Amino acid sequence: MSVKLTQVDVEAILACPKPQEAAFSKEDWTEVDNRIRALDSILAGATMLSVAKNHCIDRKTLKRMVENAVQRSIQEERIGYAVCIPQKRFAPRAPLVAVMPQKAHAFAFEMVLLAIPELDRMVKAYRGALPTRQRRSPAFDRLYNAMAKILREKGYAEAYPLNTVDSGRRALQVFLQRLRKTTEAEQAAEQPELPSITRIEHLFPLQPFDRIEFDEHLIDIDSWVALPLADGTYRLERVRQLWILVIVDVGSGAILAWSLVVGRKYHRLDVLELFAKALRPWSPRDLVVPDMRYSPRAWMPSCYLEDGLVPRSLMAALDNDSSHLAKMTLDNLVDYHLGILHFGRSGMGQGRAYIEATFRILENELLRYIAGGFMPETSQGARYATSTLQGDRYPIIVEFMEDLIDTYFTAHNVTSRSTREPRSPKDLIDGYLASGALLWRCPDSEEHARRLTVKRMTVTIKGSKQSKVPPLVYQDYARYRSPVVNGQWGLIGNTYAATYEDPNDIRGLTLWDDDGKRVMTLHAMTPYSQVPHSLATRIRAAVWNRNPEARADGDIEHPDNILAYHAAVRLAAARMKGWASGLIISGEVPCVPIARPAVRDAPAPLAGIRPPPGQFQLR
Repeated sequence: MSVKLTQVDVEAILACPKPQEAAFSKEDWTEVDNRIRALDSILAGATMLSVAKNHCIDRKTLKRMVENAVQRSIQEERIGYAVCIPQKRFAPRAPLVAVMPQKAHAFAFEMVLLAIPELDRMVKAYRGALPTRQRRSPAFDRLYNAMAKILREKGYAEAYPLNTVDSGRRALQVFLQRLRKTTEAEQAAEQPELPSITRIEHLFPLQPFDRIEFDEHLIDIDSWVALPLADGTYRLERVRQLWILVIVDVGSGAILAWSLVVGRKYHRLDVLELFAKALRPWSPRDLVVPDMRYSPRAWMPSCYLEDGLVPRSLMAALDNDSSHLAKMTLDNLVDYHLGILHFGRSGMGQGRAYIEATFRILENELLRYIAGGFMPETSQGARYATSTLQGDRYPIIVEFMEDLIDTYFTAHNVTSRSTREPRSPKDLIDGYLASGALLWRCPDSEEHARRLTVKRMTVTIKGSKQSKVPPLVYQDYARYRSPVVNGQWGLIGNTYAATYEDPNDIRGLTLWDDDGKRVMTLHAMTPYSQVPHSLATRIRAAVWNRNPEARADGDIEHPDNILAYHAAVRLAAARMKGWASGLIISGEVPCVPIARPAVRDAPAPLAGIRPPPGQFQLR
């Protein structure tokens, strides 16, 4: 039962392309790969019997594979390794009897070509375009006319396909379409898969700080936040979600910076503050929880300082979320973060695979254990809890949560990972620096970190000489004025570039001319003049100020909106049960109370309990 192969046959088979795994399903590829290895063994000199036994393939199947491998297909190409594909047809599908059909039926056109070899060669040699409903094909018309002429000359004018409604045009077109699809499918299965370049690391190996990835992770939670009240006690308020924002270095896997947002959707200021945080040196937090400790080797990449400068990345990858593409975010990142910004599609984790893997590790090692954590209902399954602790018995205290996350990430940076050879992110960066590599540092990093959170805008000076309204600027719910502009009516209508130079105190608005020189600084007027505040705080205060309840008792005791806002936060927390997570934490604003039936079992174990002084652990 042996098949004799010459050296020429063996070399011809080995020169044929092998089927590629990408063209098959996982189950089919197991069988195809087994047959490829069996054929390789036979070509290497193994006996048919031993190969059939080792690869669990019938000897008759092996013999038929070897016999067909040296043959040529209907396209005049050597079959080769294509014999390893189960149920693949190498002979023509037309019947073996060369009889002209009289009417249309299965394989009728193939029978016509088999009966007239001249017509068969002419049709299969056609490479022109096929007609469509919108466009005719002159080349196809010439082929059809030649076919009809041959059939009439041979006396088949009354036979198939000329006796059909369209005289065989559709039969010819359908046969060519089917033939081309079959040929393309076979060629696609036999051609080797070309490597695709879809990520930056496909071009060159990434080193530490070559590329960083930024993304956010939503944590679904059914818990309560302990909101401190003005009298020193706590009030529990419902919280449904947590957002954690992280920047990770691709080359080493190190966490560069992180931020926690409780109860609300993060916005552009959160993004810019996180990038600014990555440009400043890290320092340990004063841990509030007595039993919580940093790892003895706690470390962040920003600890590597040269002349007080933090190493910076060359490329930052982030998705196209609206807060990432906001004008303030985009302008500040381009001008002050520097380097390349690579925006990808939101929800496509393949473009930022490293930070998605980091979130998976964070989820499995830390976030699943937070009290009240759960997996929301999806199309694949119902909602289920991921933590055995109840959220109403273990409320969230933001300072405690931030301490926990900071201790985790600083330990993560010095922990070995199996995917890193295994070495920790710190070991990878140390090895990179020991090789003589240099990291990019900028002497203006501290100034860049400050300007990342500075809002830049264009303002127009308003006022009226006729109405004796001094020149002023309206910006972000406030009026800005300075004694310097009093009486300078010629400034009205002028446009200037403006910035809040101190992001934590936007009571000062600095104006700049076209040459970048400072013109003057305007100051916020009442009701935003007494207390330093950020832009986010002012926005919440302005929204609160428009609430009818804010003006219920007048504005006598609180002439400053920021003070009034904070007072309303404390007061509303003590008397309202309808908000998601408390105003200071979530950014929501007080609303008009709605009468609702009292709930006796409303969980509030901390309400009215005065915390002990100093460091303590809330239980």
